[in-house]
Amino acid sequence: MKEEGKTMQWKKLLLLIAIFITGQQGFSQIDGKVSLDFPSEDNAMQAAKETVKAYETGNWEMLRSHVQREAYFYNLGSFDSLSLDQTINYWKKGRESATPLLAEDGAWLPVSVPEGPRKGNWILHWGTNTLSYPNGETISFPYHVALKFQNNKVNQAHFYYDNNRIIRALGYEIQPPFVEPEAENEDSGEDDEN
Repeated sequence: MKEEGKTMQWKKLLLLIAIFITGQQGFSQIDGKVSLDFPSEDNAMQAAKETVKAYETGNWEMLRSHVQREAYFYNLGSFDSLSLDQTINYWKKGRESATPLLAEDGAWLPVSVPEGPRKGNWILHWGTNTLSYPNGETISFPYHVALKFQNNKVNQAHFYYDNNRIIRALGYEIQPPFVEPEAENEDSGEDDEN
C-alpha cells in the first residue's frame, strides 16, 4: 500500500512538471524556437560592433552606413523614440558636455526570432559606458542595446540603462511627485502631538 502511494506521488509530480514545461510556451512572447545563429550573422555582428563604435567615436558617417534611413532608436535619455537624424543630433549635443568611452569587455549575442512581435535577426550587446566630463568627473554605468537587423542594416536600436544613475551622479536630486504628510513630519523631526 505504501509503495502504491509513493508511485502515485511520483506520477503527480511528473504530471505537474510536464504541465509546467509545456505550459511555458503559452506564456512566452515568442512563438517558435529562438536560434542563436542566422545566415547573415557574421555581417550583422560586424555591423553591430561598428555601429556601437561609431557612437563612441562620434563617427556619424559610419553610423549612417550601418543604419537604415527609416530606423528608430528607443529609450535614449528621456525620449521614447528618435529617428536616425534625431539620434545623431542628440549624441552630438551630449558630446558638448561629456565624452563616452565604452569598455572593451562587453558581451555580444546574435539571436534570430522566427515569429511573433519580435520576429527578426537581432544582435544583443551588454557593456559599460563611462562618460568623462571636462571637470575630470566620470560616470560609469552598465547598458544593454538590442539591435534589430533588416536587409543587413540596423532597423531598430533599443537602449536600456539607468538614466537616474547619471542624473544623480551629476548632482541632481530626483523628487517624487508628492510626499505624504506623515512622511514629511517624520523626516523633519516634528511631532504630531499638538
